[in-house]
Amino acid sequence: MKQNEQKSMTEWKQVSSEEIITTKRIEPTRIEELPSFTLAGISTVTTNETEFSKDGKIGKLFEQFHAQNISKKLGVNLQEDGHYSCYFNYEQGDAGLYEIMVSVHVQEASKLPNLDMINTFTVPAAKYAVFVTERGPIIEMVQCAWADIWQWSQQPGNNRAFTGDFEYYSKDINPEDGQAEIYISIK
Repeated sequence: MKQNEQKSMTEWKQVSSEEIITTKRIEPTRIEELPSFTLAGISTVTTNETEFSKDGKIGKLFEQFHAQNISKKLGVNLQEDGHYSCYFNYEQGDAGLYEIMVSVHVQEASKLPNLDMINTFTVPAAKYAVFVTERGPIIEMVQCAWADIWQWSQQPGNNRAFTGDFEYYSKDINPEDGQAEIYISIK
């Protein structure tokens, strides 16, 4: 997974009643087909509505993943360095409940240590629109990229599959000046 690619942007014009405003619209850096692979980590069920409130769960899930050093507990089974946040089990696309797992890529779920808190998910083989965040404070950059991706997904011809979307973070990511890749499954 390439960490240093810049996301591509295209210009488009939005016409208001008073003037023409030029804004930027995010486009995928690339389209990529990936085989299925297995992730192991900790998960929770949430909604976008919950995440925009004071009751958001995703930040707490990341804190728990790092505080409990989950990747080290699964270390002998790691397929690659870095970690993922994977979104799956969507009930109503991006409008309803979905599960998020902060995780690592593992070789085989059957060889995992028997840890009560660990869940697995096999990301299905799919075609992905890949977006690379801007470089900066990673939480802010990922949130901005998702806002752009939601707008991108509303454009004609951009059809999300909702089979399993994920963010990839390299093992040496700098939380204050980093980049992540966001993979959106498409039809």
